[in-house]
This record gives sequence, C-alpha cells and structure tokens, in this order.
Amino acid sequence: MAKNVLVLKHFESPREAGVYYRLVCLTGANKGEAYVLLNNRVVIGRSEKADIRLTDTKASREHAEVTFVNGVWVATDLGSQNGIMVNENKLTQKVLSEGDKLIIGQTVFKFAKVEVAKAKAAEDRRGLEPEEPKRSMVPFLVLCLVLLGVFLFDDGPAGKKGAGRRTQRVDTYQDVNNEYMTAIKKRQANENKKIKEQLNVIYQRGLREYREGNFFRAIHEFNLALIISPDDAQAEYYLRKTKEDLDRSIEGFTAKAQRDEESLKFKSAIVSYCSIIRLLYSVPDDPRYKNAETQITDLEGKLGLETGETSCLKKQRPGQ
Repeated sequence: MAKNVLVLKHFESPREAGVYYRLVCLTGANKGEAYVLLNNRVVIGRSEKADIRLTDTKASREHAEVTFVNGVWVATDLGSQNGIMVNENKLTQKVLSEGDKLIIGQTVFKFAKVEVAKAKAAEDRRGLEPEEPKRSMVPFLVLCLVLLGVFLFDDGPAGKKGAGRRTQRVDTYQDVNNEYMTAIKKRQANENKKIKEQLNVIYQRGLREYREGNFFRAIHEFNLALIISPDDAQAEYYLRKTKEDLDRSIEGFTAKAQRDEESLKFKSAIVSYCSIIRLLYSVPDDPRYKNAETQITDLEGKLGLETGETSCLKKQRPGQ
C-alpha cells in the first residue's frame, strides 16, 4: 500500500511541495482517512493486496481501481458484485472531477485536489528534521553554469544519442498507455454486451405479458430493465406504452359498464367491472379497483344476489 498511496488524516497535507490528488473517506471504519494517490493505478477493495483496503461487507475483494490516464483520474469497476457509483449514478467507468463522490459498497470517498506550496512544505518539515548548517551556494552555481554550457554547445553524436533515448522512452510509454486504454475499452464492450443480452431477455418476457394483457407483470419487467440500465430509452418506451394501454383498457371497460347499466343490462355491466378487477388485481388500493368493487356490489343488490356472490370478487379475495 505504501508505494501507491499515502495515508493521512483528512486535515493533513503531504510534506513535499506539489499538486496531489486524494480520496477522502467519509463513511465507515476508514472515515476521516485521506489516501493520497502516488501511483498511476490504485486498487480499492477488501483484499489484503488492495492499495486502499476496506472492511465493507458490500465491497468485493478487488472492487474498483483509480488510474491516471491521459492527464485525468479515471474510476473503473473491476467486475464487482455491487458495482460502483459516482455522485449517485451507477457506472462502469467515469473520469473523476474535484468534489465527486465515489461510492464503493457502503463506503463513500470524496475525490479532492491538494496543492502544497513550498513555504508550507518547509514549515511542515521545521521542527521534525534537524537543521543543517548553511552551505555556500557558489560551488553549486559554478557547477550549474558548467553543465549548462556543455548542454548548449555540445552538438555532437552523444547529444543525438541522448535525444534518441528520450524519444524511445516517450514512444514506449505511449505504447503501454494505448494498450491499457484498449484493454479498458474491450472489457467495457464485453460488459455492455452482457447487459444488452440480459435486457433483451427481459424485453421478451415483458412483451409476452403485454400481449397477453397482463399489464402489471409487463410493467414489472420493464421496471427491472430500468434498474439494470437506468435511462434506457427502449425500456422507458415499453413502460410508457404499457401504462397507456392499461389506462385505455380500464377507461373502455368503465364506459361499457356504464352504458350497460343505463340499458338495465346489469349482468353485462358486472362482466365489464370484473374485467377492471382482473386488470388491477395486484393493486387493490387503486381507486378504479375500489370503484369497480363498489359498482359490482350495487349491481348484485339490483339483481337480487347476495353481496359478494359475483365470481370475480370471490376469486380476488385472499384465501379463496
């Protein structure tokens, strides 16, 4: 852990001057600790090998990673059971901005930037390290001037060779960086493919229930799809369409029942109200369900039947 993160209290800053990024833990057993990111890849989870180790039972052993790529810090889910959230949005991967809340299991981290000035760094070291005797800067300045002269006036093969090594290091870093980004994109594509296959199965179940007139079962399936993939346009369309058709069907049965009742066709009116009861069987508190139930009871009285004798009411009562 020590080589990848520096663990401090949230009010502490690194001693050396510079710009740092850290994850401040806001909840759980690690609350109040700040993890300064020292390496380009930091793993978070319950594993003993994790750079930021959690005791959160909702976190996986290697739950997520925070990586420095192309000048930004990126949070990525490592295929955990519960996934990651950034600012209450469930995501697979997200570029972190200052102030973002990264949620892993039940643990909340705040991503923050810290700038330590030279004066502050020197002040933090004062009293912690023995003072060294002041040394003359003259020899150091002379050495710097000599090295500067060599660098400016040396155009020989050695200079070209050094430039070649620097170019090679840059190219090597770029190759590694490209390979890493390609691996991330490939893994994300595989996860998106799995989610799409799962959604297609749910869509088929929901559409089958919709065609059979089981609107509430269809609504349940489409809501499940939105839990898996929030803001999914296809699931939102199916859900809206199902609710509209449910309302339209109830309005149609209500209008027919009222017409039959006005024509003294009481039995036909009861059939229409029973259709409403069956459509709303899972939400007996719905006002339309209660109205249909009341109308059926009233029509039973007009037909000389006992209250509750109508079969659709018997079927809907618990325990029958």
